[in-house]
Amino acid sequence: MVDERVPFVDHHVHLLAVSARRKWVGDIAQYHRDVAARGSSPMDEPDDYEPVDDLPAALRRGLQRAADLGLTGVTEAGMRTWDHWDALVELRDRDELPIDVGVLVASGAVDDLGRLRAAREASDDRLQIVGIKFYADGWLGPRTCACTHVFHDVDPPNDGILFQDADRLASRIDPLARDGFRPATHAIGDRAMDAVLDAYEQVYGGADGVRAARPRIEHAQLLRDDLIARIAELGVVCCIQPCFAASDAPHVEHGLGDDYPLAYRWDRLIAAGAEVIAGSDFPIETLDPAVGIEHLMSGPHPLDRETATRIMTTPIATG
Repeated sequence: MVDERVPFVDHHVHLLAVSARRKWVGDIAQYHRDVAARGSSPMDEPDDYEPVDDLPAALRRGLQRAADLGLTGVTEAGMRTWDHWDALVELRDRDELPIDVGVLVASGAVDDLGRLRAAREASDDRLQIVGIKFYADGWLGPRTCACTHVFHDVDPPNDGILFQDADRLASRIDPLARDGFRPATHAIGDRAMDAVLDAYEQVYGGADGVRAARPRIEHAQLLRDDLIARIAELGVVCCIQPCFAASDAPHVEHGLGDDYPLAYRWDRLIAAGAEVIAGSDFPIETLDPAVGIEHLMSGPHPLDRETATRIMTTPIATG
């Protein structure tokens, strides 16, 4: 367990989904192909949950689990049902939230702008709407993230899945951004990040507008030098997952070979002046922040303790 005096914050979890007993997909690669064939994205698909007798109590137990590990706040990365928000409000109003909670609302759950605005009005320091979660590409493990090079170990060779190009993303983000809602877009491959940055520039009218809005990219794993420079110039916030550099190392080696020498080079992002925050992506990786900070300070491209701690203690309101 981490030192309880350090206010660790996890900016990318699926803790509410786990606590509410979400049914998880088995074959991710096939799921991504099916979703793309429908012209959809994972953040626009409905989720299936097992019955829960007392949802507020279930969410409270999950949040307490995070508190017991030393976390002071978490952000749910893609809330797909407003039942979860209502349960969190109930806990907040009863002063039963063990930790602070931020929520990125899934793009498929924002059809009712009135509901979204009301939730923003009901936000406070303990519980807040952080923004809207979009999805640009797949994952590295199942070889579905959108890249500028093909994967070498799939048949037939391909360059991953881009669920939404820049124009499509921009058209969906724009009305929400005009209403003051901040986008946070899943993008792992460099081709996906190109699309996301193009979309952000379209929506916000250029670099100055993007920098003022501080939209997020979730993951930012397969980087190029020009992408690093562009992310820093635009002021896009990158939410990284410290454990991924280790757990995904075999996928980089076998799937991409030498095509991505800057995979997981978050040290380069930081050196370029990009704003970086951290999240576990629990349950994909452990929720324990002690493991996360250890990964940031070890491995082939370690960060110093001060930098690693800063990344993992950024408050929800400023992340």
